[in-house]
Amino acid sequence: MRERDRVFHLSCAWRLTSGNRGFTLIELLVVIAIIAVLVSLLLPAVQQAREAARRTQCQNNLKQIGLALHNYLDTHQVFPPAYLGSPVNAGSAFGVNYPDDNRNGASGLGWGVMILPFVEQSALYGQFDSTIPLWAPQQNAALKSKVAVFLCPSAAGGSDGFTLRQYTSGTNEEPGDPQPYTPGIFLAHSHYVTMAGTQGPWGRPTAYSSDFSVPEPVPGAGAATIDGVFYRNSRIRMADITDGTSNTVFVGEHTSRLSDKTWVGVVPYAVTCKKVGGVVTDECDSGGALVQGHSGPDLHDHPQVIIHQPNHPAQHSDQLESDHTGGCHCLLGDGSVRFVSQYLDAFVWAGLCTRAGGEITGEF
Repeated sequence: MRERDRVFHLSCAWRLTSGNRGFTLIELLVVIAIIAVLVSLLLPAVQQAREAARRTQCQNNLKQIGLALHNYLDTHQVFPPAYLGSPVNAGSAFGVNYPDDNRNGASGLGWGVMILPFVEQSALYGQFDSTIPLWAPQQNAALKSKVAVFLCPSAAGGSDGFTLRQYTSGTNEEPGDPQPYTPGIFLAHSHYVTMAGTQGPWGRPTAYSSDFSVPEPVPGAGAATIDGVFYRNSRIRMADITDGTSNTVFVGEHTSRLSDKTWVGVVPYAVTCKKVGGVVTDECDSGGALVQGHSGPDLHDHPQVIIHQPNHPAQHSDQLESDHTGGCHCLLGDGSVRFVSQYLDAFVWAGLCTRAGGEITGEF
């Protein structure tokens, strides 16, 4: 055999015995198993990093809101109310009668509208007309506007707005049979609410709903006072917060997984209702709870008074609630943002939600 042919045959033999050798099935399965283990170890770390980024954005939103509230204070010498509304003017406009049992009326514009110029949303602010009812058709485009600073990226349950419902039986204290308005009203979501204090002003009887600054005598329970910084038509000054701004909750989280909230305001007879498994139930609070939360103990629940810290298992539609593990972010009156544990002592939490209760809160 010539030398050239011998080299050719040796080359072919090497390719057959070495060059074409592939993975065995067992080797392939081992490689796949190793990759799966590495992915399973990496995925939680990626998820934690993403949640950390979302939490940081949520904190930054509240810091911007805090700065806006103080800029509003500098301009007007008072903090904005939770929302505006005449308790005495009666009438009907665009399919809605007013005032309702809680004395909610026009205009209904909420705290979020009032601080829009201070969160770089002057153009949107200009679309609202405070001389006409919030629910007027001319306001529809503005009512639906999605504003990033009012949305926590961790919140589940919706951020694209919701169809507002009204109670058609009962009263604001126990609203029943919630139904959509005719014509329909669609509001933008907010994942943040102002703090009304220990009591819920939306649950007051009509006789004590004209002026929320007046204490309401509750038989057998004492006087129910709206003791937070924000409520309808409130005009709270810095000097009114005698507990200290670093010990007073201004704004906190509320995920739309639990109930729908908004920054735009309150429509007479409106409700916000608890959700279970993503389904809206008939367990509702009336209009003011669209833009506010409270801590309890609410004397209207006497003798079964309940203080609901953030993420409380009672799952009230008027409590603070987040989709972060272990608690929620709260904006304090000094502009700082704190993550408040759901395991915080109940009475410390209630004390943090009042503006002038004289409570000693200590560390939290």
